[in-house]
Amino acid sequence: MSNSISASTSHRNGVISVLVALPFVSLTGLFGKFLTLTPLLIVQGRTIFAFGTLLIALFVMRKKIFFRDYREWLWLMLSGTILGVHWIAFFEAIQVSTVAIGLLSFASYPLFTTLLEPLFFKEVLKRKNLFAALIVICGLAMMATSSEDPSSIISGSVLKGMLWGLGAGFGFAVLTLLNRVHVRNHSPLLLTCWQNGFAALVLLPWSLSESWIISGRDWGLLFILGVICTVGGHTLLINGLRHVQAQVASLLIAGLEPVFAIVFALFLLGETPSLQTMLGGLLIVGTTFLATSKANLKINTVTEFIKKLSEKNEKRS
Repeated sequence: MSNSISASTSHRNGVISVLVALPFVSLTGLFGKFLTLTPLLIVQGRTIFAFGTLLIALFVMRKKIFFRDYREWLWLMLSGTILGVHWIAFFEAIQVSTVAIGLLSFASYPLFTTLLEPLFFKEVLKRKNLFAALIVICGLAMMATSSEDPSSIISGSVLKGMLWGLGAGFGFAVLTLLNRVHVRNHSPLLLTCWQNGFAALVLLPWSLSESWIISGRDWGLLFILGVICTVGGHTLLINGLRHVQAQVASLLIAGLEPVFAIVFALFLLGETPSLQTMLGGLLIVGTTFLATSKANLKINTVTEFIKKLSEKNEKRS
């Protein structure tokens, strides 16, 4: 009984951690509009500030900083690279279109998580998930045709933003699953630190070819993005994955992040999404919600049933 209560409390704390992270995560998309830099430089600056801040924090708190196993370093390099590429695609989606298009396309990533999870954890891929993917494609098609000039859809900013958003969603799904595997054994601060550090290192050769003439305003925004949004939001997200499944965390973020971001964009940037964009986004978020929540409900129900059976057998014996 005590184990059941402890598991319930841990799950609740994990959900709270993800929910607290959402405002920080939701604000990040707006920096694609606030900053006058390319997505590559935005991510480079973001990861440098985040890595430096976390490294100092770990040193001050006298926490573990280095790993002894070289396989951990290889994993961190892989996940850090995925993190950097995911962020570049994310900011590209925001810059070439709007915050709404970028975020609503990115919101499809829990479906990627559901489809990829069988590959990571040797589970059976279900037909309903493939059906959900088709509905999401319909929602994306609605968003792609929301341009005022239908003749320019293929070369238009809406489709470009949507495709970049999907790429960002796929990358984040892979990263979420990788973090789920390793977060139980390491501090979220430590993982976030080195993932940002390797992201900054991998991107450096390409960013050196960019113009590094950056205004004081942009440096300040990069600091806020790297320290407050990234360190705060990303650490809380990874901490939440200690206690909840990747699908649950994905569901919470995909369902609420676009809402927060669109509201922020409305008041801070004056961006008002079209009705067709909102309908397509609603189809994406709604389908993702149903596909992932039902799966988790069944898993939780079966788990509880098995627990009750085992408890009865223990009492009988």
